[in-house]
Amino acid sequence: MRTSAFSESEEQAQLRATARAFVTRHAPERDVRVWDEEGSYPERFYREIARLGWYDMVADADEPVEDTAALLITVCEEIGRASSDLVALLNLNISGIRDLARWGTPEQRKTYAEPVLGGHGRFSIGVSEPDVGSDAASVATRAERADGGWVLNGQKTYCEAAGLPGTVMELLVKVGDGGRKRDDLAVFLVPADHPGVEVRRMPALGRNISGIYEVFLHDVRLPDSALLGRPGQGWQILKERLVLERIMISSGFLGSVASVLDMTVAYANEREQFGRTISAYQGVSLPLAEMFVRMDAARCAVQRSAALFDAGAACEVESTMAKFLCGQIYAEASALAMQTQGAYGYVRDHTLPMHHSDGIIARVVAGPPAVQLNVVARSMGLRAG
Repeated sequence: MRTSAFSESEEQAQLRATARAFVTRHAPERDVRVWDEEGSYPERFYREIARLGWYDMVADADEPVEDTAALLITVCEEIGRASSDLVALLNLNISGIRDLARWGTPEQRKTYAEPVLGGHGRFSIGVSEPDVGSDAASVATRAERADGGWVLNGQKTYCEAAGLPGTVMELLVKVGDGGRKRDDLAVFLVPADHPGVEVRRMPALGRNISGIYEVFLHDVRLPDSALLGRPGQGWQILKERLVLERIMISSGFLGSVASVLDMTVAYANEREQFGRTISAYQGVSLPLAEMFVRMDAARCAVQRSAALFDAGAACEVESTMAKFLCGQIYAEASALAMQTQGAYGYVRDHTLPMHHSDGIIARVVAGPPAVQLNVVARSMGLRAG
């Protein structure tokens, strides 16, 4: 099945071949299915990613790698063919390293980023709370000044990978009440095993490899060196981070869609009913063809967003539209695959049930559809009221 709507640079083509071979070797379907069913973290997979130097693409803010986003979406799409959850973990690490490169001190980069670059550390992020979702500026978790440092209290929910060994969480918290909600936010770097931090895994339908956690903060004492940037810069850090995050996870969703369509096309070409393969029936072939068209169009949206990002141009709206399209199509493609493959697709003999579960949440991560469409509506000039 065709991979790219546009011609790729030689560097992208080489990277795609490397990434595809890497995934074939280190994340075969059998292993991914076991990781998902057992909820186990493939530590070796990410050690090998670090060894290949893919994290290094965002490690130096002063000398950025040319076409960073274009290269990252190539890697993410190929890893997404195995699992969008694996892409989510990659995104957390890439985004954390990039945040440290752009906002952190040399000491913070040494303490928090170098373990991830070395393959034995990892990042998570905590924004949502029991009463806070899309309205991220309304977080209630607080950091108060005390004894030359800070004391954090509160609760975070739906934190992916927060319970994995060696994880450092980027927590969005409130640091004041001086003005607009967005001006009173900060990001703190908090190791998951820090005194006063309690992490609990939440039972979930999907995302079983990374795991989803709730985090409780009980008088967590932190030094000033745990603050990323300055007090009041939390919203800016989060907003900037989300643009590349949407581009990366969108590409991962596309890889998963391509994998789901590949396995469904193979099934339709082999499965015989009433004397011919079911691919001969338009009720089967045409919905799959339409899904392929939509996937290719969504890929164009992702590639445009990456090109704008690499050019240093604003692309919040474009990345939002790309994520909206890719999240929708992943959910719908996995549902169509389940319908086409029937009972065969329902049993856990391959990764389709995993894709179906992970496809459901694809609409919601990095912003649910209604919030994303609100961003687009404002860009069109539609007034909020």
